[in-house]
Amino acid sequence: MSVRMIVDVRVKPGSQEELTRAYAALRERAERQPGLIDHQLCEAAEDPERWLVISEWESLETSEEWDRSEDHARLLAPMRACFAQASRAGFQVRDGVSR
Repeated sequence: MSVRMIVDVRVKPGSQEELTRAYAALRERAERQPGLIDHQLCEAAEDPERWLVISEWESLETSEEWDRSEDHARLLAPMRACFAQASRAGFQVRDGVSR
């Protein structure tokens, strides 16, 4: 059963472009990470300071391995510098539609 990790972020005003650049570097490396199914950076349609970072993993263990890696820490640091606040939650995927 897969797990979806969601980071809900308030971005510091004016940091949106910096966040997207930092995410591109993280995404490039994450694409090669074993167990990763999907990874997205999403901007709220009506609030340019609210963003989500969403990833889906084959298992909680593969997500946690990535979270503990030096690459993750190094690549996440520039993103965190853009955060005014952030919260993180993990969810087991129970049902849904994929195309």
